[in-house]
Amino acid sequence: MNLGMHFSIAGGLPKALVLARRLACTALQIFVQNPRSWRWRQVPAQEMAIFRQQRRQYGINIVATHLSYLPNLAAADEPLYQRSWERLQAELALAQDLEVDYLVCHPGHAEDAAAGYQRLAAGLADVLARQPPPPLILLENTAGQKNELGADLRALGAILSRCPLPIGLCLDTAHAFAAGYNLRRADHRRRLRQEIARGPGLTALKLIHCNDSLYPCGSRRDRHWHLGQGCIGRRGLQKFLAQFAGYAAAIILETPKKTAADDPRNLSTARALASGLGEMPAAIPPGPGPDGGRR
Repeated sequence: MNLGMHFSIAGGLPKALVLARRLACTALQIFVQNPRSWRWRQVPAQEMAIFRQQRRQYGINIVATHLSYLPNLAAADEPLYQRSWERLQAELALAQDLEVDYLVCHPGHAEDAAAGYQRLAAGLADVLARQPPPPLILLENTAGQKNELGADLRALGAILSRCPLPIGLCLDTAHAFAAGYNLRRADHRRRLRQEIARGPGLTALKLIHCNDSLYPCGSRRDRHWHLGQGCIGRRGLQKFLAQFAGYAAAIILETPKKTAADDPRNLSTARALASGLGEMPAAIPPGPGPDGGRR
């Protein structure tokens, strides 16, 4: 099983690979642009070449990028809708140049959920016709706060099933828990599995964002927390991974980062939780200069 984290690209895209190697990760997730700005940074060809070369050299099997935060792929406002999809296309093209495997994106926000899902489906059909995989676009489930689409796996699965070209699923544990799927309970984990199986199918599950939740089940509040220290807890996460991790290509952590010890500790916990799912390398002690930018 490939395990990794979301790493900062401060200092250039290859910096994330160095951080991943230091922690013995075989997978990672990055933003390819500043996630909180519409401004576009033109990535030099040499930087992209170094990224591709070092990825192979460091043995990073899975690389995912996450769409920046400002796009709303279900926006009712037409200028924002167009700008959002133009940004996704630009980030998708850059990810393709970097030979990234997956591009993760949130379904968007909409007061009218049905209309929002229709706009999302139309945008996906257009983008996939222009830029088919790779990288494979993955829709991520959400906590459901502030009119977020994607909290209900049945509705999200319907979008995935209707797309004319392949599209996958990124399943976030903290988001599922906040949306009302109590991962501590066997019946809720079974319901989650059934909803995925009846929608896009379990083969559509490509990434797991493994995060604990600071807030209780059903809170609709998206706040990731350290593994085993939140409301899902160690046992809940372990039971979840035992049932779902075998379908995914990688497990990615998006846990908080306040000190240099946070990433090694959360990775150590993840390795322990997934110890029965296949061999994972031990972490290399981190060097100075912790990265930032963890959401």
